[in-house]
Amino acid sequence: RNHWVMNTSFEIPAGDSNHEARASYTFPKDTDIYIVAPHMHYRGKDMKMWLEMPDGSIRHLIDVPSYDFNWQTFYEFQEPVRAPAGTTIQVLGHWDNSAENAANPDPTKTVVFGPESYDEMFIGIIDIADALTAGGL
Repeated sequence: RNHWVMNTSFEIPAGDSNHEARASYTFPKDTDIYIVAPHMHYRGKDMKMWLEMPDGSIRHLIDVPSYDFNWQTFYEFQEPVRAPAGTTIQVLGHWDNSAENAANPDPTKTVVFGPESYDEMFIGIIDIADALTAGGL
């Protein structure tokens, strides 16, 4: 199933070149992650996603240091990534709402979450399934 780890309550001030957002989700049961996909619009600057495991260890999933709206794609793991129950997925990203961002539709506008490309989004998309246990289905 497709799950969105998202933040819809941000407000990006006009001219802000490095506005930060975060989102997280804790898996209630053992889960396998098959695909990750960072999603922002024209002001998107960077996004990374990682797992904080119940034992305190960290598992990095993706790091897109120079986000580009035209690169919206899904990244599929060769083998599913196991997220045991209690694992938290963290999403961290930044927008550039300044005039220095050539893709910015209007650097004079404060921007909030919205469906249009001139609005913004902050979604860490993941394709997941309940983890299979030893012995199969």
